[in-house]
Amino acid sequence: MAPIIRLDGTFSGNPYEANDNIPIVATEGTIVGGTRPVMYTFYHRIEDADRSTGMDNDSDDTLLTSWNEKWSAVGWQTKILNLEHAQQHPAYKEYIKRLQHVPMNGKDGSGRNRRYNELCFLRWLAVAAVGGGFMSDYDLFPLGSGSGSLGPQTLELPNNGDFTVHSIVQGSKGAGIPCLMSGSGEEWTRMAMQILSNGVGHARDEKHWTDMFALMDLRWSGKEYKYEDAVVDGRTALLGRDWEEQDCQRTRGKRGIHFSHDSIVNGDTSHMVGINGDARQRVLVVNAWLRRWNEVCQHV
Repeated sequence: MAPIIRLDGTFSGNPYEANDNIPIVATEGTIVGGTRPVMYTFYHRIEDADRSTGMDNDSDDTLLTSWNEKWSAVGWQTKILNLEHAQQHPAYKEYIKRLQHVPMNGKDGSGRNRRYNELCFLRWLAVAAVGGGFMSDYDLFPLGSGSGSLGPQTLELPNNGDFTVHSIVQGSKGAGIPCLMSGSGEEWTRMAMQILSNGVGHARDEKHWTDMFALMDLRWSGKEYKYEDAVVDGRTALLGRDWEEQDCQRTRGKRGIHFSHDSIVNGDTSHMVGINGDARQRVLVVNAWLRRWNEVCQHV
């Protein structure tokens, strides 16, 4: 089956509200109109108490805006998905029922962030519902064109649409980090079901299991997904000093950089005036770092 990237403009995601009344009709095996590859992200607003990201509504909004601007500026069409898109998948009702059996009690055993972690599973179903393509976390930003090469991203999906994880734990044998992934709609559905089954399978031996734990666990089968080391961990790029030309080799051939919550809390931002490790300042760190990277690395 040919890879799917939806470029027909029929979907308009709303990052700030819980509903989107515009239906999505994915056409299998076709690319309709347009010349820009699509980058999806997922965001569904929940109460501050249900999050584990250190963010609030305002900081999420500014980060989403920056995500949209940065990917759009280098040639991508951006789309923001939410829970309603997952609900359009024909397997949603059964999926949400089985999801209740995945242990998500958190490190403290309270299950306070269960809602957030459930949404992390459901985003896989959302991307499947719109026909697949690329999806990144909204704290992952493009380096160069976001293609991992000097040229722009083509309309074809990597590996002929086979599910591909573009970020792995350093030093691991393919332990995938679900911050940048791609695949056809059929592949996204397959992987959504695989990570759910993996989570349910750990109900007896684990107190807390996330979609990332499931993805990492699935690597041991050796055939569930392809992977590449194409994302820079933001923590390793926050050095307590300005990025210099000799540092540019670290980002050569990479698609993007991931400024996760952990990156901001544990990275060294001591050289950035006014930054104190608060995750809500993430967009300030992102903008400052990317500005410097563009100054010293774009010509290298």
